[in-house]
Amino acid sequence: MWTEISRAPFTEIRMKFAPLALLVVVGLASPVLAIEDSPKPAAASKAAPEVQIGSLTVGDKAPALAINKWVKGAPVTAFAPGKVTVVEFWATWCGPCKASMPHLSELQKQYKDKGVTIIGVTSVDPRNSLAGVEKMTTEKGDTMGYTVAWDQDRQTTSAYMLAAAQPGIPTAFIVDQTGTIAWIGSPFEMDEPLSKIVAGQWDVAAERSRFEPEQQANLGSMRFSMATRKKDAAGMLEHGRALIEARGADASTLNMVAWSIVDPGRGIDFAANPKLAEFALDAAKRASSATGNSDAGTLDTLAWAYFAAGDKANAIATEKKAIELAKDDEMKKELEGSLLKLQK
Repeated sequence: MWTEISRAPFTEIRMKFAPLALLVVVGLASPVLAIEDSPKPAAASKAAPEVQIGSLTVGDKAPALAINKWVKGAPVTAFAPGKVTVVEFWATWCGPCKASMPHLSELQKQYKDKGVTIIGVTSVDPRNSLAGVEKMTTEKGDTMGYTVAWDQDRQTTSAYMLAAAQPGIPTAFIVDQTGTIAWIGSPFEMDEPLSKIVAGQWDVAAERSRFEPEQQANLGSMRFSMATRKKDAAGMLEHGRALIEARGADASTLNMVAWSIVDPGRGIDFAANPKLAEFALDAAKRASSATGNSDAGTLDTLAWAYFAAGDKANAIATEKKAIELAKDDEMKKELEGSLLKLQK
């Protein structure tokens, strides 16, 4: 069981007990899941073009903006030479996005006379609608003191977020005076980069070297998550191993990979995929060992990994130990429910 907060640097905390798709993120300055299952486009809309995940990075030319409606502010039809543009991705349901709005507004005020335009781009998903965006933009008023754009067809979202392998929002892309992506990251962390980019003192090549390892780790997470959603056993093995290697085999990554596989809600047929069960059990054992076998949530993952591998006795014994180590009544109740499922 796991919930992950993730971006540079990758930092994870164990929180709740739920199956995940891609990255679920919590915390004020931490990005939340952006790549949700999106509804089919309406008849009047065009599907977003296919993009290669990880094909866009710092130092590349910024993709053109394909916006269906400019909700607030003047339309930006092109990146004007000599001007800096911040393209920030957000959603109405995203707590960290809402927390970043006053800061973005202050930055827009600060750099307005220096030719900086900040654009908050948001797109359709099961919890995000144009009506909701318009309502929030009106209610926020000056605390959304920057341009707001609606990406109904998700063309801009795909061209930036997916292409740059960015799984969480809010995410900001700073486009410099030459139309080049000079920086990608959380809007909470962009004050220094923005200041230097505006002043013409930013080293894009150095930033690219810093960013690309982070992007590769993101890419690994996304590939692994996509494989788990498809129940692609071969892909889960390949990308799970690569993700563990990329992140340095820390306890949190090992636990996340194992739980993503053995989560009973996933419905994997382990009898037909014994190597996958063996891999998950190895990852879960290593994760539990790294925590001194004293973390209840990690032990819960290990219990289900034993079960996936056909070792019911160890699964039940491990779950009982997890219950003993539960830190609060809510967790204990969850784990007791898990034990009942294992016993049945």
